[in-house]
Amino acid sequence: MSSNIKLIKLITLSSIGLYLAIRLSSMLMQLPDGCLLNIYALDSVMLRAIMCCTALIYHLHLQAKEGKNDAIQRCAHRPGFSAIGSITIGTILLQLMMSFALLLLNSIKTALWGPSLQPIVHFSSRSDFLWRGFIEITCMAAILEELLFRGILERLLSKIKPIKLWITPISALLFSVMHANMINNLFYFVMGCFLSHLYHQTQNIIYPILAHALHNLAALCLIYFALEETVDLAINSLPILMRSLLAMGMLLAVYGYLTHKLVSQKTK
Repeated sequence: MSSNIKLIKLITLSSIGLYLAIRLSSMLMQLPDGCLLNIYALDSVMLRAIMCCTALIYHLHLQAKEGKNDAIQRCAHRPGFSAIGSITIGTILLQLMMSFALLLLNSIKTALWGPSLQPIVHFSSRSDFLWRGFIEITCMAAILEELLFRGILERLLSKIKPIKLWITPISALLFSVMHANMINNLFYFVMGCFLSHLYHQTQNIIYPILAHALHNLAALCLIYFALEETVDLAINSLPILMRSLLAMGMLLAVYGYLTHKLVSQKTK
């Protein structure tokens, strides 16, 4: 455990040094506009990397205090369903089903209470999609948010006995509030409950990170490939009752499969 923490601390210090060098060079040097955009993109990525490393260090410290192995070691040595190679396809299908259920819930909310007034992500080029879409939003945002809410917050809440049974709804509520979009709070709350359930069933932060990243990637691909209108038309063609039944059925199937599959693996 200590060797992993030392390595991550070294990466963090290196990232801080590179970040400060980028900031200093951007202030002192007059660069062309296109180059400046790349500098700002790298600047943002480095800042997110520092935040991810800092959160990971604290997460590993909490695990060390509890006498548990870190997620990387457990994922490498745990057999069966917990091996990354054996669950990749299942995790992708499960998360895509979860994402579609959330789209159904969002369409129902829109039909009953009006459309969402949320910021729309635009990508100006393939490189912009790669930097902001894949690296920042898909990977780094998923890692940072899961480390903060599942890896740190839920561990700290578990030490408070009066609210131990309320960990999932509390973290899911804070997860939805953090996104600063009150109109879509239900969307984020349900997703937070799913990620919390996945974390508690696996006791491994890698799984909610992977699921969160897959959800972000699916949503961004709909935007980048201009598939939003097609998907919305297909969903809106269904009656609200049918959408409600499909959404609830998918959510129950996802939660039930996770619980049955993971618990059965633990008992073997």
